[in-house]
Amino acid sequence: MSARPVVIDGCFGWFHPAAGARGVVLCSAHGQEEIWVHRSWRALADQLAGAGLPTLRFDYPGTGDSPGDDEDPARVAAWLGSISRAVEWMRSQAGVEEVALVGLRLGGTLAAAAASQLDQIQALALLAAPASGRAYAREMRAAAMLAPSMHGAPPTPPEWKDDLEAAGFVITAETLADLGQVDLLKLHRLPAGRVLLMDRPDAPGEGRLAARLRELGVEVRVEPFAGYPEMMRLAHYSKPPRDTWALLTDWLAEGARPSARTAAPAFEAVLRLPEAIEEPVFFGEHVRLFGLHCVPIRPRPGLPTVIFLNTGADHHVGANRMAVPLARRLAAQGFASIRFDLAGIGDSPAVAGKEDNRLYSADSRADVTAALDWMERQGQQRCVVVGLCSGAYLALHCAFADPRIVGQVLINPLRMTWREGTTLDIAAREVANPYKSTRFYLRSARKAETWKRALSGEVHLLGITRRLAKRAVERARLEIAVVWGRHRGAEDSEVARGFYQLCERGVESLFVCSLEDSAIDEIETHLGPGCRKLARYSSLDVEIIEGADHTLTSRWARRRLEERVEAYLSGFAAQPG
Repeated sequence: MSARPVVIDGCFGWFHPAAGARGVVLCSAHGQEEIWVHRSWRALADQLAGAGLPTLRFDYPGTGDSPGDDEDPARVAAWLGSISRAVEWMRSQAGVEEVALVGLRLGGTLAAAAASQLDQIQALALLAAPASGRAYAREMRAAAMLAPSMHGAPPTPPEWKDDLEAAGFVITAETLADLGQVDLLKLHRLPAGRVLLMDRPDAPGEGRLAARLRELGVEVRVEPFAGYPEMMRLAHYSKPPRDTWALLTDWLAEGARPSARTAAPAFEAVLRLPEAIEEPVFFGEHVRLFGLHCVPIRPRPGLPTVIFLNTGADHHVGANRMAVPLARRLAAQGFASIRFDLAGIGDSPAVAGKEDNRLYSADSRADVTAALDWMERQGQQRCVVVGLCSGAYLALHCAFADPRIVGQVLINPLRMTWREGTTLDIAAREVANPYKSTRFYLRSARKAETWKRALSGEVHLLGITRRLAKRAVERARLEIAVVWGRHRGAEDSEVARGFYQLCERGVESLFVCSLEDSAIDEIETHLGPGCRKLARYSSLDVEIIEGADHTLTSRWARRRLEERVEAYLSGFAAQPG
């Protein structure tokens, strides 16, 4: 049986049914780590269900598709409470007799803390789990310190100064303090009869935790977490740790009995929010694509629906979860939206014979067409597409081809053209490229401080010069191709011609670019400096955000994006439907 969306006390999740009496609740990692491993976590749930263990995976309050955000109060209490309610739901609604908990990273720390307050947790698996919330916070602080500094970022507001921002997520001062109270070495109650500890190969866990659990009378098994480094990385590179999942499945299934229940009951799967109702939808002819349709409580007739596309292989919540608060903010303004997963990404299965996490694929355009077809069947024939990086590329080329797209928001598009067969490693190197946009260097060259840093060796002047020369050559090559194309009757490059057609159709386009990001060079290579090739049209706008990185990981940058997108979409309110 396939997984089914569920809502448990306001939290969104997925139930993977099976004919077993022992159920498993998966307690996910937090923040960027959860986005990296989302597909692997789904694979684990499928594998457990296939072994006869009904399995639930869910989003904590303020994470994933669940209501709320990082800055809400009492986060730790809410997370622990959601685990308890998930266990209760498995017993009362899924009908299991026993429950096991599996927690990854911070999810393991939370699972153990929750289990110590619950009765009759049959088994507990802690996967690379810090022994305390304080240890987890130290790791996140170290990650934040390794992030490159961005020039031009605004000063931190006083109310944020004690918060921790790491990889696009916020841990507030209150949450940090509450995490500091979670310490598995101080447990006084038996969390479960059996515990499996799986340690990272690069950071073996503390023997003290195993010793403390044994003091409490727990049967403890310790194993290495094989495949952890291959899983815990960017989503388009992340691979499920198959051997580890097999070991974990066998351990959880030990002594499990079949269930007398023959069919899984129907479950409520609608999120009821103050500003919208979000309901899961499935569509597509070749594969069952999953999305969440966000319908405003107070819709405004005539407005287009917003379609959020995947960023890389991040699932439908978007990079840094930015699609979720933006969708709900737009719902408050009367805009419906859908955020969905392309085939082989997030919660949508791959097309038969195709690999997971395929980016820049021509096949993905058919998935967007399927979403547009579904929207049209709901009576909506006008849509605005929003995409970041590879999502911007997909949005652009779908807009070229489909007249139902009346607007597009393209955020830091590193590539506006793509040749089939080009390796993803090339695109990944561009994202990780240490060199910044030409516009950034030209602005910096006017500052005396830049030359002082160059003379002191802090700035790699030769490397920058080579990079700028390479860009100039690439742009010259395109200009030569354009001139040659004109001799053959073509007016301009493929991208420029596509934009001319969009402008003639009246499609409203908004570029949002970080000043340091090389996406600006990609845009100007095709459309000229300042997009001058489109100067005679009023349907294109460019927003430059200084001090932001490629995926807008800073809190202030994401808020700037939300404000700009909301202002852009407000222009559709005055247009006829």
